Amino acid sequence: MATFFQNAYLRILVTYALGVMAAMTVSEAVTELGAIAHAFHIDGHGQVGLIMSLPSLMVALGALLAGYTVDRFGDRVVLLIGAVIIVAGDLLVIAAPTFTLLLICRAITGVGYVLTAVAAVTLLIRITTGKQRTMAMALWSTFVPASFLLPFLSAGLAEHFGDWRVAFLAHSVLTLLLAAVAQCCLPRRSAEEKIIFSRTRGLRDVLKSPLPWLLGISFGADAFLQTGVITTLAPWLAKSYGVDPLAVSRWNVVAMVCNGIGCLMVGALLNRGVRAMLIGALGIVLTGIPALVIFSLQLGLWPSLVASWVFTFGSGLLVGMWALAPVVAPSRDSIGATSGLITQLTLIGVFLGPPLFFHALQNHTGHSLSLLVLVGLAVCLVGIPVWLRDPNHKPAAEHRAPDGAGINKSSVN
Repeated sequence: MATFFQNAYLRILVTYALGVMAAMTVSEAVTELGAIAHAFHIDGHGQVGLIMSLPSLMVALGALLAGYTVDRFGDRVVLLIGAVIIVAGDLLVIAAPTFTLLLICRAITGVGYVLTAVAAVTLLIRITTGKQRTMAMALWSTFVPASFLLPFLSAGLAEHFGDWRVAFLAHSVLTLLLAAVAQCCLPRRSAEEKIIFSRTRGLRDVLKSPLPWLLGISFGADAFLQTGVITTLAPWLAKSYGVDPLAVSRWNVVAMVCNGIGCLMVGALLNRGVRAMLIGALGIVLTGIPALVIFSLQLGLWPSLVASWVFTFGSGLLVGMWALAPVVAPSRDSIGATSGLITQLTLIGVFLGPPLFFHALQNHTGHSLSLLVLVGLAVCLVGIPVWLRDPNHKPAAEHRAPDGAGINKSSVN
């Protein structure tokens, strides 16, 4: 049994799965928004939107602080605490008697989201090395699309039981089970690692280093494009071709699969020696051209849907550059803060995308939408200095890894 829990791939998958559960704090509400609004007699679109977006807001505001917390207290500890907070938040949401209390409980869940997400990616970086780390980071970059796939696939669960609370209960149970497995299999920081992690130096180094900012801004621009295009796709195609928006939304599942494939391909391509610059350039082309085709050319419903799938694949190539996150960390004791900063900048893009694209949609032409696409692509290009770096580069300030830190080593829990 001990050998099973020390399996390298089990550790990676459990950490990744907890990251998916963290991101699902947002997506778990997507399929239940109507039922929740009906239960609490909410009519305003803004109030309904808060149900879904509050956890993301906590990430956008607190990811950098969460990264500092991870560096200070340890990724494993923060990961497990975050998972417990997610479970508590879900249970409080289930028990919330009023809409105001429900929103407060959703914010609590968001605290768990930010702690779990930042700790998970930091832990993946700590317990992997070399090509395995590259693939682990590429896998990690799929955690958001994966979190949206699961609620759509299990949407009938709450409907079957006739209560939206079932979706939150199922999410809390699954998160708790994964946390229990993580408690058994994820390695603690070694004594040497505890000594070398300072209280504030890592955070200061990250804030002064340009590369984490450039990578994070590039991710934020890609998130701005992806969330903006996907959220306005259904109403745009409905307006352009007279189709049912719900029918279009169902095909977004394919788009999320394409996005995940693009993310995973980055790790495989980097491990085969393909330059990050080439992958990034391809991502820009496959993201930009399909988006411009959708909003600028009237090619019909199915060509537009296929273009959206190509778009999300290209976007996956860009966000798959999470594989380069260890490269931009100024030192080994700042990986948590680096992950937090990148995550925070990414979530800012997530917040800006939908409202700005919806505002442009009100102009009833594709020109404003196409302009937003071009602006987003231009900002994505700030990642070029990072794409030009060797993915196996190690910071000059990086400390020598202790023998027990790598996942390929046998470490004691």
